[in-house]
Amino acid sequence: MPARINSIQLPSMTPGSQKQIQWLRFGKAGARPKVYLQAAIHANEMPGTMALHHLMPQLLAAESQGLIQGEIIVVPTVNPIGQAQLVGNAHAGRYNLLSYENFNRNWLSLSDAVAERVGKRLGDDAQSNIKRIRKAAREVLAEMKPVNELQTLRVEIMKLSVDADYVLDLHCDIHAALHLFTSACDWPNGAIRELAADLGARASLCNEPYATSLTFSGVHASLWGRLRDRFAQAVIPQACMAVTVEMRSQFDVSDALGRSDANNLYRWLVRRGVVRGRAQPLPRLLSPAMPMSGMDVGYSQGTGFLVFHVKPGTLVKKGQAICDVIDPASPHGPQARTTYKSQTDGVLFSCRLDGYLSWPGQVMYRIAGAQPLPHRLGVSGLDD
Repeated sequence: MPARINSIQLPSMTPGSQKQIQWLRFGKAGARPKVYLQAAIHANEMPGTMALHHLMPQLLAAESQGLIQGEIIVVPTVNPIGQAQLVGNAHAGRYNLLSYENFNRNWLSLSDAVAERVGKRLGDDAQSNIKRIRKAAREVLAEMKPVNELQTLRVEIMKLSVDADYVLDLHCDIHAALHLFTSACDWPNGAIRELAADLGARASLCNEPYATSLTFSGVHASLWGRLRDRFAQAVIPQACMAVTVEMRSQFDVSDALGRSDANNLYRWLVRRGVVRGRAQPLPRLLSPAMPMSGMDVGYSQGTGFLVFHVKPGTLVKKGQAICDVIDPASPHGPQARTTYKSQTDGVLFSCRLDGYLSWPGQVMYRIAGAQPLPHRLGVSGLDD
């Protein structure tokens, strides 16, 4: 059946207004492998939406030729709540203005509810366990009674994604090179490693063994990991490979980049057997996976404005100057600057913009390194 636009209606929060989420299916419902792709859960992050804009015509063409062997769900703009948050001629799409929640937090952890339903029936047959777990997860979601639009968004979107083999959540950063966040239990499978190579990721960071924060990709990966921890006697594969793809910077929205990203995603879909065709040679992986414990997060210790010495995607050495925070009122030139240096050898993959205002506890940059670092606490986690 040709792809058509489907709609999820969200409950009205104010008289006379109602939002909807639009999504498309390519291929046959229930076919495997199933891939779920969404963009713009932080509604002011649009590079992923541009990539999907260029990918969907390719999927339409593949479907018309009978090449799609699996099922592909695409949600180009998954967050109409954040899309509507226009404040003072600016788009505030990261936090829900009603509850102050980060839109990529507080997604639904289903492991306890699934364990209660099927835990006693999980055994040494991996495929049977996968089917039982997916069925139970769908049942748990079907029984939920969300009462507002954000709760409804989370429940209805997870109904589309919870039984997927692959979940790709497309984001971007303020100023960044393309990078991935996944789990250490996903990376050995090869699918995410191939995705990193196909997309040209400059860094890939792995939660160990899986994400504990309730991000969208995190709850999909951790469902299987948590059940493995709980039922060690059962054979429970990592049946959902989930990844957050940070597609460079907020201003990196162009047809050229979108077309290139779409081509890379399509090549990966062929490589994974979702779309039939001959897989092209795998590009060289630009960076091995790095542990989250090895990430150097540069927290500001004072106020001022920022200037960077290196750009995202740069290989840096321990002790190398990354940025300065400048006191704008100081007349003493070099003495007005506080320099922040890398704590590790690695890749600077994310940073604020030059000239950006800095305050105590603010995240200024992130560096992916191979060696675990001592925990350093920032004043605020609001940048995460």
